[in-house]
Amino acid sequence: MLFEDKKLHLESVENLIQCPIHTIEPFALMLAPAYMLMKLNQKLVSVKAPLDFFTADELQRLKVNEVFYFPKFIKASVRFQTAARLIRKFLTLQQSELKSAPFEISKESFSVLSDLWGNKIQVEPFFMAIFTDQLCDPLENEKMLWARENAVINHDHGLLLSGTLVFMALHLGWFDLDKLNQYRKTIYERTVQGEQWLTPTSEIESLVCDINKILKHEPAISLHTLGGLSKEWSNKLISRLQVLGTKNTSKISESVSIFGEEGFAA
Repeated sequence: MLFEDKKLHLESVENLIQCPIHTIEPFALMLAPAYMLMKLNQKLVSVKAPLDFFTADELQRLKVNEVFYFPKFIKASVRFQTAARLIRKFLTLQQSELKSAPFEISKESFSVLSDLWGNKIQVEPFFMAIFTDQLCDPLENEKMLWARENAVINHDHGLLLSGTLVFMALHLGWFDLDKLNQYRKTIYERTVQGEQWLTPTSEIESLVCDINKILKHEPAISLHTLGGLSKEWSNKLISRLQVLGTKNTSKISESVSIFGEEGFAA
């Protein structure tokens, strides 16, 4: 993902969040730009962009530095990871003998998801990709590595598109974790291979095509962007999200963004 490579002065270290390198999992998507302190020349250097990942070899080579540094913006991304872990727990229980009724899992899931939309009732694709990376099984390492090296634009778009699809699907009541995993994998891989998503041949492909149109022209999914589609699925989602507008605004978190002074987007 392209981002503004901000020059961080050494004194910025005290305002950054330290993350031990040994806690970073290979191929886990970065929640924010990752920096490393170069001790010889006392400079903070960006080593990974948001949505990029480290391989096991890279982590092994860099572990002598002990920690990476992340901007405090990372806390916004952690909110989405935490929500994804909770919903994954719900969905995993659905695959066991401890199943909940469909309306119960829908109510519980939407309660968690609704907090992520914030006071502007919008979510940017970056955060949906971070959410989905935590909710779903990992993508195939070899295919991610090939895509990053040979089709980086398609790779980034594949992560954003597949992540947004899964996030939207949950709001629409698609709670089969196996299918969500398959959707993410298939959409990512087809996008990497150059799929333009212009001629849908199924319900899921139609949804992907609609979402793809939004991602190409809008910075976020919102009531406004959904209203412009006038599709059955978007109208259904609008009706659910409009409930958020009736909540006490003092109890709703701010909508987070990768843009602006606190963000990283170029």
